[in-house]
Amino acid sequence: MDQKLKIGLRSVAQSPSLQPGKDTVRGLAYHLPAEVLLAALPVGSVDLLYADPPFGTGRQKVSRTGRYDDPGGEAYFRWLEGILQAGHRVLSDKGSLFIHLDWRAAPYARIILDRIFGVSRLVNEIIWAYRTGGVPRRHLARKHDTILYYAKTDGYTFNRSTERSRLRHHYGFSNVKIERDSEGLYRETYLRDVWEIPALRGNQSEASGYPTQKPLALLKRILQIASDPGDLICDPFCGSGTTAVAAESSQRYWITCDISKKALAITGKRLAAESS
Repeated sequence: MDQKLKIGLRSVAQSPSLQPGKDTVRGLAYHLPAEVLLAALPVGSVDLLYADPPFGTGRQKVSRTGRYDDPGGEAYFRWLEGILQAGHRVLSDKGSLFIHLDWRAAPYARIILDRIFGVSRLVNEIIWAYRTGGVPRRHLARKHDTILYYAKTDGYTFNRSTERSRLRHHYGFSNVKIERDSEGLYRETYLRDVWEIPALRGNQSEASGYPTQKPLALLKRILQIASDPGDLICDPFCGSGTTAVAAESSQRYWITCDISKKALAITGKRLAAESS
């Protein structure tokens, strides 16, 4: 870890207003609101910030992992704007922000982000498409989330990435390399802004029981694209700890927080399983 990252982590750990949670080799987790953690971090100390805030549905959510109220309407977006302003402040010059939103919040958040970062700093609007159950009667099935990807400066980290595009037939093009794995034929193609990564199901080994848990493959892809080993990753809404697990397994440093002790406990269990 270079000196800048050491200073960033140490300043948070020594702040009397912060209560350390689960410490690991590469990261720190705190039982804190997002705005408190972001306010404590030094300017320019974070290389990638991923935020998956509670969506502004105005509905109360109750689950085995904790109870909270989603803010709604204008109050929600005032709160979100404060989070995003703080996120911009802590990003390094090579840093990027990814914010994960639903169809309700994404248009409003983009306006806020354009104001904070500048319109030209939008790198991509990423669509995460998935297949889950449920067939609505009065509208098309909503089977995607939006991830807005903004860069702090023109010097942002970007690692061009590929994915496996599945083929039903070998068409015989001489200039296209076709390969085969256990699932069949494929070719490597450069990533687009529509990502088809399966949503987690409750019977999968990765599933922690935390509602809204995101698949590890999604976070690993984000980290691979916009950060390098040794970078500092910040997730101010820890949830099930997927960002921490992805960072820990890919040689990135990380810092995260959550207002739910149960969320941090789940994160600790996942990190312990990752290191065992």
